[in-house]
Amino acid sequence: MKGFKNWRFAALIIVLFGLVFGGWYYGSQSIHIAYPQAWTDWQGKIQDAVTEYRTANNGSLPIVGSGAVIVDGEQYIIDICRLVESDLMPYPPENSISIPGADNDNCDGGNCSCYNNAHYVWAVDSNGSVRSACIGDKCRTHNADGYQDIWP
Repeated sequence: MKGFKNWRFAALIIVLFGLVFGGWYYGSQSIHIAYPQAWTDWQGKIQDAVTEYRTANNGSLPIVGSGAVIVDGEQYIIDICRLVESDLMPYPPENSISIPGADNDNCDGGNCSCYNNAHYVWAVDSNGSVRSACIGDKCRTHNADGYQDIWP
Protein backbone atom coordinates (compact mmCIF):
# COMPACT_ATOMS: atom_id res chain seq x y z
CA MET A 1 0.00 0.00 0.00
CA LYS A 2 2.82 2.41 0.88
CA GLY A 3 4.42 2.07 -2.59
CA PHE A 4 1.11 2.79 -4.28
CA LYS A 5 0.73 6.08 -2.38
CA ASN A 6 4.24 7.18 -3.40
CA TRP A 7 3.46 6.40 -7.03
CA ARG A 8 0.34 8.56 -6.93
CA PHE A 9 2.32 11.41 -5.35
CA ALA A 10 5.02 11.15 -8.04
CA ALA A 11 2.39 11.13 -10.79
CA LEU A 12 0.73 14.18 -9.25
CA ILE A 13 4.06 16.05 -9.19
CA ILE A 14 4.74 15.14 -12.83
CA VAL A 15 1.28 16.29 -13.91
CA LEU A 16 1.58 19.56 -11.98
CA PHE A 17 5.04 20.20 -13.45
CA GLY A 18 3.64 19.53 -16.93
CA LEU A 19 0.75 21.92 -16.35
CA VAL A 20 3.02 24.70 -15.08
CA PHE A 21 5.61 24.30 -17.83
CA GLY A 22 2.94 23.80 -20.52
CA GLY A 23 1.02 26.86 -19.34
CA TRP A 24 4.17 28.99 -19.36
CA TYR A 25 5.14 27.79 -22.84
CA TYR A 26 1.65 28.26 -24.27
CA GLY A 27 1.40 31.71 -22.69
CA SER A 28 4.75 32.85 -24.06
CA GLN A 29 3.88 31.58 -27.54
CA SER A 30 0.48 33.24 -27.55
CA ILE A 31 2.08 36.61 -26.71
CA HIS A 32 4.28 36.30 -29.80
CA ILE A 33 1.11 35.90 -31.82
CA ALA A 34 -1.19 38.29 -29.93
CA TYR A 35 0.96 41.43 -30.05
CA PRO A 36 1.57 41.48 -33.81
CA GLN A 37 -2.12 40.69 -34.29
CA ALA A 38 -3.08 43.60 -32.03
CA TRP A 39 -0.90 45.94 -34.14
CA THR A 40 -2.55 44.62 -37.31
CA ASP A 41 -6.03 45.00 -35.81
CA TRP A 42 -5.38 48.63 -34.86
CA GLN A 43 -3.85 49.39 -38.25
CA GLY A 44 -7.04 48.09 -39.88
CA LYS A 45 -9.31 50.08 -37.54
CA ILE A 46 -7.34 53.28 -38.11
CA GLN A 47 -7.28 52.68 -41.87
CA ASP A 48 -11.07 52.25 -41.91
CA ALA A 49 -11.59 55.40 -39.81
CA VAL A 50 -9.25 57.47 -42.03
CA THR A 51 -11.03 56.22 -45.16
CA GLU A 52 -14.45 57.09 -43.72
CA TYR A 53 -13.20 60.51 -42.58
CA ARG A 54 -11.71 61.24 -46.00
CA THR A 55 -14.94 60.26 -47.74
CA ALA A 56 -17.06 62.42 -45.43
CA ASN A 57 -14.71 65.44 -45.71
CA ASN A 58 -14.21 65.81 -49.47
CA GLY A 59 -10.86 64.03 -49.55
CA SER A 60 -9.17 65.88 -46.69
CA LEU A 61 -7.10 63.82 -44.26
CA PRO A 62 -7.33 63.92 -40.45
CA ILE A 63 -3.82 65.17 -39.72
CA VAL A 64 -2.29 66.89 -36.70
CA GLY A 65 -1.77 70.64 -36.99
CA SER A 66 -0.49 71.63 -40.37
CA GLY A 67 0.58 68.07 -41.07
CA ALA A 68 3.74 67.20 -39.15
CA VAL A 69 5.89 64.97 -41.32
CA ILE A 70 7.33 61.67 -40.12
CA VAL A 71 9.64 59.29 -41.95
CA ASP A 72 9.53 61.12 -45.29
CA GLY A 73 7.78 63.98 -47.05
CA GLU A 74 4.59 62.10 -47.76
CA GLN A 75 3.53 60.83 -44.34
CA TYR A 76 1.66 62.96 -41.84
CA ILE A 77 0.69 62.31 -38.24
CA ILE A 78 -2.94 61.23 -37.94
CA ASP A 79 -5.15 63.25 -35.62
CA ILE A 80 -6.63 60.32 -33.69
CA CYS A 81 -8.63 62.73 -31.49
CA ARG A 82 -10.48 64.00 -34.57
CA LEU A 83 -11.38 60.40 -35.46
CA VAL A 84 -12.58 59.75 -31.90
CA GLU A 85 -14.58 62.99 -31.82
CA SER A 86 -16.15 62.06 -35.18
CA ASP A 87 -17.23 58.70 -33.69
CA LEU A 88 -15.10 56.84 -36.23
CA MET A 89 -13.07 55.27 -33.41
CA PRO A 90 -14.16 54.61 -29.82
CA TYR A 91 -10.86 55.74 -28.22
CA PRO A 92 -7.18 56.21 -29.11
CA PRO A 93 -5.26 52.98 -29.71
CA GLU A 94 -3.40 51.77 -26.62
CA ASN A 95 -0.20 51.69 -28.66
CA SER A 96 -0.31 55.43 -29.54
CA ILE A 97 2.59 57.08 -27.73
CA SER A 98 2.34 60.38 -25.91
CA ILE A 99 5.38 62.54 -26.71
CA PRO A 100 5.97 65.89 -24.95
CA GLY A 101 5.76 68.79 -27.38
CA ALA A 102 3.42 69.97 -30.10
CA ASP A 103 2.37 68.21 -33.31
CA ASN A 104 4.49 65.10 -32.74
CA ASP A 105 1.99 62.47 -31.62
CA ASN A 106 -1.50 61.30 -32.53
CA CYS A 107 -3.26 63.10 -29.66
CA ASP A 108 -1.81 66.60 -30.10
CA GLY A 109 -4.63 67.69 -32.37
CA GLY A 110 -7.57 67.40 -30.00
CA ASN A 111 -9.01 66.62 -26.63
CA CYS A 112 -7.92 63.02 -26.05
CA SER A 113 -4.89 61.33 -24.52
CA CYS A 114 -2.27 58.96 -25.85
CA TYR A 115 -0.22 56.70 -23.58
CA ASN A 116 3.18 57.19 -21.94
CA ASN A 117 4.09 53.49 -22.14
CA ALA A 118 3.15 53.14 -25.83
CA HIS A 119 5.56 53.06 -28.80
CA TYR A 120 3.82 53.97 -32.07
CA VAL A 121 2.93 57.13 -33.97
CA TRP A 122 0.33 56.47 -36.65
CA ALA A 123 0.72 58.30 -39.95
CA VAL A 124 -1.07 58.61 -43.27
CA ASP A 125 0.38 59.29 -46.71
CA SER A 126 -1.19 61.53 -49.32
CA ASN A 127 -3.03 58.51 -50.78
CA GLY A 128 -4.71 57.78 -47.45
CA SER A 129 -2.64 54.70 -46.57
CA VAL A 130 -2.01 54.26 -42.84
CA ARG A 131 1.47 53.46 -41.55
CA SER A 132 3.25 53.60 -38.22
CA ALA A 133 6.59 54.62 -36.79
CA CYS A 134 7.98 53.03 -33.64
CA ILE A 135 9.48 55.42 -31.09
CA GLY A 136 11.88 54.45 -28.29
CA ASP A 137 14.83 52.22 -27.45
CA LYS A 138 12.81 49.00 -27.43
CA CYS A 139 11.82 49.31 -31.10
CA ARG A 140 13.44 46.83 -33.48
CA THR A 141 13.64 49.43 -36.25
CA HIS A 142 12.86 53.09 -35.69
CA ASN A 143 10.54 54.90 -38.10
CA ALA A 144 9.79 51.72 -40.04
CA ASP A 145 6.22 50.75 -40.76
CA GLY A 146 4.75 47.67 -39.11
CA TYR A 147 4.97 45.84 -35.82
CA GLN A 148 8.43 46.35 -34.28
CA ASP A 149 8.57 43.56 -31.63
CA ILE A 150 7.21 45.84 -28.88
CA TRP A 151 3.68 46.30 -27.55
CA PRO A 152 1.91 48.50 -26.77
